[in-house]
Amino acid sequence: MLRGDRVLLRAVTKDDLAELHRLYQDVDTAILAQATPWVPETLQQAITRYEEREPDPDNVPFTVQSASGDEVLGNAVVWGIDTFNRHAHLGLSLLPEARGHGYAPDALRVLCDYAFRIRGLHRLGLETLATNAPMIAAAEKAGFRREGILRAHAWVAGSFVDEVLFGLLAEEFSHPGS
Repeated sequence: MLRGDRVLLRAVTKDDLAELHRLYQDVDTAILAQATPWVPETLQQAITRYEEREPDPDNVPFTVQSASGDEVLGNAVVWGIDTFNRHAHLGLSLLPEARGHGYAPDALRVLCDYAFRIRGLHRLGLETLATNAPMIAAAEKAGFRREGILRAHAWVAGSFVDEVLFGLLAEEFSHPGS
């Protein structure tokens, strides 16, 4: 378990799936977070996919939990880990009731700590839609620097949206509580 000031990051368990499934059944949230078209999925389908998954050291998922209790807040992932070049990307999705309470920057800092200190990575990327002001603010608060924009890069609900690219180097990172 990884601890921040406000969140804990831990392995995803089967017991988390019902709460996390809500993230992906909210179409408006799912289309903002996924790079593939949304397809409805039952909870049983999600459980089956979970049970049949193979460990993937290049993609490490976490359940985001409140540090003050066992409330599931969402999920996070360090994905696309390239151990040769020592870089990866971060992803974070919070349940609607967990948004706007300062959990996101803390969760990002804990992910960075894991990636830099535990995995020995050198660089992290974070990509988000230009319309996702809360994630942009969380990334900047966690220390990420804006590196560029991919114009009209993401197809979202019937139109193309710019994507903002962020990066953070290990030497720029401060510990999770900063």
